[in-house]
Amino acid sequence: MKTMKTTILMMILLVTSICPAAGEQQQPQPEKQPPVIEQEPEKQHTATIVEARKGEKYIYLELEETGNKIWIATMPSYLGGEVKTGDRVQYLGGVEMTDFKSKELDKTFDKILFITKIKKAEASQLKDLEHVPADNYHSQFVKQAKDQTILAPAKGEIEKAGNGKNIEEIFADAEKLKGREVLVRARVMKISKNILSKNWLTLQDGTGTPPDNKLTATTLDTASAGDIITVKGILKADVNFGAGYFYKLILEEAVIIK
Repeated sequence: MKTMKTTILMMILLVTSICPAAGEQQQPQPEKQPPVIEQEPEKQHTATIVEARKGEKYIYLELEETGNKIWIATMPSYLGGEVKTGDRVQYLGGVEMTDFKSKELDKTFDKILFITKIKKAEASQLKDLEHVPADNYHSQFVKQAKDQTILAPAKGEIEKAGNGKNIEEIFADAEKLKGREVLVRARVMKISKNILSKNWLTLQDGTGTPPDNKLTATTLDTASAGDIITVKGILKADVNFGAGYFYKLILEEAVIIK
C-alpha cells in the first residue's frame, strides 16, 4: 500500500513539473529563422561563335566554351556590332527555353538561352552595359510563347478606324503619308518593352501582302499581345536604327487612342 502511495505521489510531481500552473502564461518560443543562403554571383562566360544565324529580330549564336556547345539568342544591338564565326563573346545570366521553335529560322532548339548581358570580348566591360535591360525582359516572351499563340487577323476581321488607314493603304500611299500623322486600328501581334526607352508594337489588321502586312509602332504607352487597339503616330520611311534594325515604314511617337 505504501509503495502504491509513493508511486502516485511521484506521478503527480512529474505532471506538475511538466504542465504550467493555472494562470501562468507560457513563454513564447523564439521563431526559427530560415538559414541564410548566400547566392553565388553570376558566372561570366567567354565563348567562341561556332555559327551565327540572323533573324528578323534576334541573332542566334551557337557558342563553344571549353568544349561545350550551347545556342543563345540576343538582339544585335546588345552585341554592339556585327559578329561572325570565330569571334569571341562574353555574357552573363539568361532565360532558358526548351523545345523553342523559331519561326524566323524555321528551326526548333532543344534548349536555348535568351541573353541581354552580352558583348564582343574586346568591347567595354559587361557591368558598363547599363543600356540593356535585365534578363527578366525576355521572360515576357517566354511566358507569351508558353501561354498563348496570337493569331493574325483575317481580312475584314478588324474594321478600319474612322478617318484612319489600314496597313495595306499605308504601304500603298507611303510616299504621300510619310512625315504625316497616321491613324490605324490593328491587333498587337507582339510587344517588346523598354527598348531604347520605348515600347515596340508589331501590328496587323488582316490587310496587305507579306512582308508589307505588318507595321511597327514605337510608343510610351503599353498594350498586351492580342489586344485590338487604335494607334496614332508619325509615319516615317526607311528608318535605320543600326545593328540590322531597318524599317521600310514605322509609326513613331505613337499614342494609343482610348
